[in-house]
Amino acid sequence: MHCIRPHEALTLLGLMLFATFIQAGTVASGCDELDAFPASPAIDFATQIQPILDGCTGCHGASGPAGLDLREGEAWSNLVGVPATTNPERLRVAPFDPQDSVLFNAVNCDNPGGPSFRMPGTTAEQRALIRDWIAQGALEEPPAPEAQAVPFMPAPIAILLALLLALMAARRFNRPPGA
Repeated sequence: MHCIRPHEALTLLGLMLFATFIQAGTVASGCDELDAFPASPAIDFATQIQPILDGCTGCHGASGPAGLDLREGEAWSNLVGVPATTNPERLRVAPFDPQDSVLFNAVNCDNPGGPSFRMPGTTAEQRALIRDWIAQGALEEPPAPEAQAVPFMPAPIAILLALLLALMAARRFNRPPGA
């Protein structure tokens, strides 16, 4: 039987605490619940998301930290599908996956994961809009509206017969003998 010495136990406990700390730093926690906000229809990045990001350009401008420039004309290409500087295994914006997107966690969670903190200045409605934009694929341009099909409404048989008979009468067709 092997007994653990006190210094080995402390070392083991220290390693377990360190592993817990490291893991806790990569998973978002303290996130706001946004279920009260219904999903938004097709979202336009330029008119709905960029104005929210414009409030972040004081820190995330041309020479923003971690190369994150959120100015108009730069933001989309610096966010969507780009690995996060703080954790390259995660994307700044992972299309269709808000919960795994660093941007969404940064604005919606007290501990967004990694060595950062919640970004201030967004309302719950704005955070829900960011969530929905990412869930819709984080498109730069909104999807084209679907063409509305015009239903074909066949004329009732009686109207078609009346038109046919009127045409026959106008051309002076006679009914065949014996009919």
